[in-house]
Amino acid sequence: MAIETSVWIYWLLCLLATALIVANRKFVYKLLSPYSASLYLDKGYTISLTLGWIATFLTSTVYILFTRKYETGTYKFSDILVFSFTNGVLEQFMFIFWFLLGCYIGHITLSKNHKLVFIFGYISYVIFSGLIHALFWTKVLPLHKPATVVMISTLATMSLIWMWLAWRYRAIVAIIAMHILIDFLMIGHLHFTWFDSLQLI
Repeated sequence: MAIETSVWIYWLLCLLATALIVANRKFVYKLLSPYSASLYLDKGYTISLTLGWIATFLTSTVYILFTRKYETGTYKFSDILVFSFTNGVLEQFMFIFWFLLGCYIGHITLSKNHKLVFIFGYISYVIFSGLIHALFWTKVLPLHKPATVVMISTLATMSLIWMWLAWRYRAIVAIIAMHILIDFLMIGHLHFTWFDSLQLI
């Protein structure tokens, strides 16, 4: 298996974050939207879920079209499957961990304003996501350069919808599935020539 040791170490840290969330799930519920238990009674769930999938496909497409590859990686197809599933599950929980940390900060300072609690969570998530991609993934993945402005815009929008689905609807399984899909397409693009003919730069 060609998956790097540093990636496995990162996944262990993500597993720790997952365990912390599960162990403190009763407290976690207090950080979510007070209406989050009304999942199937809210028509907004279907709209939010649809927007989440659209944003995920759009971000994947933008990445493929506007990312310049300088080399093709060495992963086999089995590596792509393992990476996509494992990272999609574990890193999503790491993202949620940092989102919840921001929600906690917002909760203890602005406990009566649920919208600001969500914004604090989103900011915390964006900070971690930006740092982990800039300081870790760019060093581990095959050499490439995405179109920065376009990718930041689409990733920020997709991330906002993902965290909204988690905070408002507790739709963790749904956003994990979205994360698995985008990892499969992105990592597949970097390690295979599937979409090379579609690149615009």
